[in-house]
Amino acid sequence: SLDEYDDDEAGQKERKKEDAITQQNTIQNESSSADAPGSYLLQCLLCLCSTANAPEDDAPNRYSRTDRTTYSRYSRDANSSGSSVPSNALEKRIEELERELAKERQENARLMKMTQDKEELIGKLKEEIDLLNRDLDDIEDENEQLKQENKTLLKVVGQLTR
Repeated sequence: SLDEYDDDEAGQKERKKEDAITQQNTIQNESSSADAPGSYLLQCLLCLCSTANAPEDDAPNRYSRTDRTTYSRYSRDANSSGSSVPSNALEKRIEELERELAKERQENARLMKMTQDKEELIGKLKEEIDLLNRDLDDIEDENEQLKQENKTLLKVVGQLTR
C-alpha cells in the first residue's frame, strides 16, 4: 500500500540521515586527532560532495533545517577542538554551497530537458527526411517511366510522319 511505501521511504531517509551523522562523527574524530585548522571544513565539503550523487527528486530538500542544525552542532564541537574557522562562517558556507548545488541541479535538469526535446525533434526530422527520400525515389522512378514512354511516342510519331 501507499502508506507502507511512505513508511519505507521515511525509514530509508532516516537511515541515510543516521549514516551521514555516523560518517560525520567519524570524520570529526579523525579531524580532531589530526588537529589541522580548517580540515573539518574540508571534510564537510567532501561529505556534501559525496551526497551530491543522490537522486534528483529530493535535491532541494536534501538537508532539512534540523539536519543543518545537527551538522552545525558538530561543527561547533570541531571548532572547540582546534579549527580556526568560526562556526557561523562554516554554517554560512555550507548553506551557500547547498544553494549553489540546488542551482546547479536545477540548471542540469533544465539542460537535460532541452536535450531530450532536441533529441525528439531530431528523431521527428529524421522520419520526415526518410519520407521525403521515399517520395523522391518514387518521383524519380515515375520520371524514368515517363521518359521511356516519351521516347516510344516520339518513335511512333516519327514513323507516322514518313
